[in-house]
Amino acid sequence: MATWIEDIVSALEKLGGVAPLQEIYKEVKNIRPAPHPKSFDATIRGAIERNSSDSKAHTGSNDLFFSVHGLGAGIWGLRSYVPTTPIANDIGLLPIGTAEPARGEQTTYRVLRDTDLARKLKLMHKNKCQICSLTLRIKDSTYSEAHHIIPLGSPHNGPDTPENIIVVCPNCHVQLDYFSMELVPGKIATIAGHSIGDKSIKYHNDKVKGL
Repeated sequence: MATWIEDIVSALEKLGGVAPLQEIYKEVKNIRPAPHPKSFDATIRGAIERNSSDSKAHTGSNDLFFSVHGLGAGIWGLRSYVPTTPIANDIGLLPIGTAEPARGEQTTYRVLRDTDLARKLKLMHKNKCQICSLTLRIKDSTYSEAHHIIPLGSPHNGPDTPENIIVVCPNCHVQLDYFSMELVPGKIATIAGHSIGDKSIKYHNDKVKGL
């Protein structure tokens, strides 16, 4: 018989790499032959926590699972499923640089800030835009971007928290970056464990209105 860890990993793989504990319990029950012990849920939860550096119960041997901090109890995922951000082919390697660089005026139009938390949220949403529902496919995978509703940089100084992040497609992201699109709470797709803060939405919509 497979180990508890092997069954949990298999369950999360079937669930797309991340899921609430209740869904993990259900999927492991489908995988693991009956009878199941009375401590079934506690056994699974304990196995996950012992194998995650996000948990105080981590034993330090393996670090297989992650918990998205701030999303409430019981949202766990496979650390191996957290995606890296694709780099466009036209970017290339950065130059080494010089100690005395020439100075000149330069315009930066957009910066993608793909934090660890943002990548986990994109995995949770399966790269589906929370505004227009588009799932953009690039070759054999899907792609989305994470927008910090109150921008991280100066002068906004927004937080890198789940309540301040929305998963979007590139088209919607550009409009949000330029404050050209209002956020309508009732039209934003949500999933269990991730909600967007009213403070962030108000800040953004005030900017759209020029307040």
